[in-house]
Amino acid sequence: MQKQKPILTINNRTEQYRKKFEEINKMLITLLDTPIIKTLHIGSTSVDGALTSGIIDILVVVKSLHAMTTLDEKRLNLQHFYRLHHPYQKKCVYAQFSDLQSLTEVVRLHIVEEDSKKLNHYLIGQAILIEQIQAFNQYKKDLNHEISVKEYENKKSEWFKRKLSV
Repeated sequence: MQKQKPILTINNRTEQYRKKFEEINKMLITLLDTPIIKTLHIGSTSVDGALTSGIIDILVVVKSLHAMTTLDEKRLNLQHFYRLHHPYQKKCVYAQFSDLQSLTEVVRLHIVEEDSKKLNHYLIGQAILIEQIQAFNQYKKDLNHEISVKEYENKKSEWFKRKLSV
């Protein structure tokens, strides 16, 4: 099987991404008996001029990850969000796909607890992204040669971890 390579473009659709974020935010906040405290549009689709694959990343803050019950997962499934089962530490991740054959992600929910280190890392990471967008764009361009989407995502995470540890 051939590796699927991420397709990157310069973000000149920030307003469209923001509108989509607002639609999803409204849906998340109005879910019956939701444990969600707040949501934030993060990542390259939230930054003009960022090199992006077009996945809308949304940071979802909850009181407790334990508050995300099976019922909440079913509600998200009804909205076409599906949990990604990976060894995420101190967070849950759900994705919405363009279709269920190609599994091309269009939206990703990063669910974290309020007052947690993980939330703080996301907030600092977003500030770093905005502050260092040109350097991150160059890093992504240099990465985007013959690597898989999974490798690409891992390398981006490593970049942020290095920046957070400085």
